[in-house]
Amino acid sequence: MNSAAAAFLTLTLWLCTCRTVLSSDEQPQHSALAVQRAATVQRIGRPGELVGNWRTVLQARRGSGNGANAEAVTGTWQFRDSDAALVLKFRPGSRLQQIRITAAAMPSEGLRLALQEGEQELSLVAVQPAHADAATERAEWIFETADDAVKSRRLTVRRLSDIRWTMLLEERAAGGADWRRMFEVGMTRDGERLAVAGVGEKKCVVTGGRGTIAVQHEGKTWYVCCEGCRQVFEDDPAGILKNYQAGLEQEQRRVEGEDRR
Repeated sequence: MNSAAAAFLTLTLWLCTCRTVLSSDEQPQHSALAVQRAATVQRIGRPGELVGNWRTVLQARRGSGNGANAEAVTGTWQFRDSDAALVLKFRPGSRLQQIRITAAAMPSEGLRLALQEGEQELSLVAVQPAHADAATERAEWIFETADDAVKSRRLTVRRLSDIRWTMLLEERAAGGADWRRMFEVGMTRDGERLAVAGVGEKKCVVTGGRGTIAVQHEGKTWYVCCEGCRQVFEDDPAGILKNYQAGLEQEQRRVEGEDRR
């Protein structure tokens, strides 16, 4: 072997070694990110069920078809570093264009919501916790703008079932005390019937939500709930599945503990 070939072989082996070391160093970082993202998703909580496609009707007056509009809503997770956001996009967006729900840095601060209304984005915060926890069939979240906001808005999000939600948007005049209804959005998950809600559904390995998109790893098929979760899974499938399996084992231990009581 001449000197040039020997030098090339040495360089190739060095690059392979560096790649292996970097890959092993990156794995804990990916796993840590997955844990942080999962914690943020957990803090956002049950509204995460809104991921997916929804048929909606926007009504200015309850029970009246006057001024009602049909909207298609798509809910997805968006991930950036350790942060997670639940984004709902309305089409054609006759009154609302987008809702973005995030968790504050401190768990005690509750959830935050950005409301895209026309060309203006309004910031709202949760003013009270859900009336029901994750174990019950109903829950409610109320978000309001700050007292000094140019436009006063209150958005009440209600969960009726895993495939039925409503959102009521209200406004308040400057200096006023009473809230006035603007419109309500009734949401039904696309392609679902009420009688079969939740039967045999697959779980997203990233968030634990409803799995609708198949992904592959080492010859096995898993499921995620949206394109954001697909990207996170493809970035670190081993880390995501490790955390998912750990969550399943933790839930199994919890169930077994309750059975012994």
